Amino acid sequence: MALDLQGADKARPFAEKAKATYTTVVDEENLLGQLYGFKAVPNGFLIDEQGIVQYKKLGGFDIRKGEFADIVDKWVDSPGLDESLQAAETELSEGHSRAIDLFREGLKLYRQGSVDAAVVEWRRGVELEPDNWVIRKQIWAVQHPDRFYAADVDFDWQKEQIAQGL
Repeated sequence: MALDLQGADKARPFAEKAKATYTTVVDEENLLGQLYGFKAVPNGFLIDEQGIVQYKKLGGFDIRKGEFADIVDKWVDSPGLDESLQAAETELSEGHSRAIDLFREGLKLYRQGSVDAAVVEWRRGVELEPDNWVIRKQIWAVQHPDRFYAADVDFDWQKEQIAQGL
């Protein structure tokens, strides 16, 4: 899954570079973030045939890391996971719901072509929930596409933005 309000065309080069052999869904509205309460990516979910979430790791999930690869392997072999493997629930801030509302308002404005007004709403959302990296990174991607959609995502630039409180 990719999360990018600018659509599949922005996410496609990353899926191609990763040589993904599976369908990549692009969530342009952060619907999954709203549904599952995440504020950053990447996340990991293991969902059984009945649609029940058996495992959820919000933030920092990386299948290339042994600890996560082991969990996935165990689940594939035996879909019932030991409760000790379950990730702790992430507490959502008091402002989370309002921050998501502001994200949606900004998304409407963005789609109407009012990019500056959209960014204002998104910044209000980040003020309410500073650790909402989904909203923050959408602002950065819209305002600085060269830092996100060039050859590689510029993570050093992102760290500089964080250090400056932006």
